[in-house]
Amino acid sequence: MAKTQALNGTDLTPVKPHSQSATRQRGVVPSAELVPMQFKMPREFVRAFKVTAASNDMKFNELLKACFDAFMKSQQQVSC
Repeated sequence: MAKTQALNGTDLTPVKPHSQSATRQRGVVPSAELVPMQFKMPREFVRAFKVTAASNDMKFNELLKACFDAFMKSQQQVSC
C-alpha cells in the first residue's frame, strides 16, 4: 500500500511552466514598439525563408533583421 503525504496550500497552487517559445515571443523589443510590415514574396522564397529561420531557431523578424543588418554592413564597406 502506498504511503500518503500531507498536502498544504502551496502544493495545490497551479504552476504554469515557462516554455522557451513563450519567452522568445516577448523578444527584446516590447511589442508596443513594433510596427507591422506586409509584403508579398514568391512562394519558393517564403518556403526557403521559413526553413532557414526554423533551422537556425530564429523568428521571422529576427532573420529579416539579421539579413538587413548584413546588407547595411556590406553597403558601408562598399562606400568606403
